[in-house]
Amino acid sequence: MRFRKRTVEEPEINLVPMIDVLLMTLIFLILTTSFAHESSLKVELPRAHPNKPIKIHGVHIVIDSAGTFAVDGALVAGTEQSIMQALAAHAHGPDTPVIVYADRNAPYRAVVHALDAARRIGLDRIVFATKVRKTS
Repeated sequence: MRFRKRTVEEPEINLVPMIDVLLMTLIFLILTTSFAHESSLKVELPRAHPNKPIKIHGVHIVIDSAGTFAVDGALVAGTEQSIMQALAAHAHGPDTPVIVYADRNAPYRAVVHALDAARRIGLDRIVFATKVRKTS
């Protein structure tokens, strides 16, 4: 009777599933990280006395004292149509909040353009950002 020789398989570690998990974790972390969008333009926010500061995630509109617009960090022309296009590109649906970072010396017309553009594309949740006034 002839017996076959048993071949001994060397143990191996398959790295492909581990690399897949690491890449998916990296993608998740990149997508869920919030970036400071208000730094695209230099603005001096008005001060207020909030009861409790809140953090809202949404589309950020920054308006500086010259009336220049930035939507989520990208400069946008001052026309209502270009603001609407930028908001529509960055919004995740009609319930997406719009956070307005308007310089305290920003032209009133610029703020109205931003509000009107947001409302015309169906974004009704609008929040104005302020600095916390320190009480003494």
